[in-house]
Amino acid sequence: MLRLKKLLVPTDFSKGARSAYPYAEALTKRFGGKIDFIHIIPMLKYLNESISRLGLPLDMDKDVYPHIQTDAMARLKEELKMSVSEASRGDAIVKVDRKASDTIVEYAAKKSYDLIVMGARGSHEHDLFKGSITEKVIRGSSIPVLTVHNGLSGRGIKRILVPTDYSELSFKSLKYAVSMASNLEAEITLFHVVELYGSESENEDRDPGKGEIEAIHDNLVAKVKKHIDENILGDEKWKVTEEGGQLYLTPVKNENGRKIIFNVLVKKGIGAHYEIVELADEESDLVVMATHGRSGLSHLFLGSTTEKVIMSSRVPVLTIRPEKKVK
Repeated sequence: MLRLKKLLVPTDFSKGARSAYPYAEALTKRFGGKIDFIHIIPMLKYLNESISRLGLPLDMDKDVYPHIQTDAMARLKEELKMSVSEASRGDAIVKVDRKASDTIVEYAAKKSYDLIVMGARGSHEHDLFKGSITEKVIRGSSIPVLTVHNGLSGRGIKRILVPTDYSELSFKSLKYAVSMASNLEAEITLFHVVELYGSESENEDRDPGKGEIEAIHDNLVAKVKKHIDENILGDEKWKVTEEGGQLYLTPVKNENGRKIIFNVLVKKGIGAHYEIVELADEESDLVVMATHGRSGLSHLFLGSTTEKVIMSSRVPVLTIRPEKKVK
């Protein structure tokens, strides 16, 4: 089962940051655990230098930041109290640093959090979290990051989308998707886009009696079946089964237990991120994708594609960095 005992929620008290609170609360109610809030006070280097040049008898570290921290801590504790139930409520953390993203990443790793949940937009709906900070947290964090745009829908999470570029690396996110789907009684759709300028899936041998998309679909099913047969997803082994033309993920040790509906969809498109965002917004409640850290995402998800999915989709996106890079 997916471990979600410690959740870290960065906040700047904005509407965008607050959109993450209901998701964190919903996850702890389902999986158990506690929610900690963290607020980063920007280190005002330019103010330090200005005060030094003016010769004012002020020491930022001794005279200014302690007061700012005290005020911020009081506000953060009130925010935590008003936003999170007592059963899920953890600690309030205030830090002063020049780089908020580094502080979040380092603190999350040091304290062994299981998940970072953060709003995609910060103050004034601009870029406090979007792009600069969120992107850096996602690329730098060894901890999974759930990026949220809007409040939790009444339906909850019932449809999970897992984009794949046909690589083994992209399948690594399946263990999180399967754990969440099993616990939340959701279905999973594995989605591959055959881009017009080329795709890894086009390089494999195909049945000449089948059309391009059908052949790629069947190859993808075979490839993901092999991955699932060879790996533990969550805390148990699963296998792909089929009944009446519908694929399912079935636990190996309890074949009579609840099965997860498993859809495999292949579509041709101009750009992968357009198709992913469209399917996510129209037919999904959560997107789960794997990263490999500061170098970006594998092939399909390199650079701007992932940023566009995370920042354009209206549904939350969970990004995971696999423990080991697949060669």
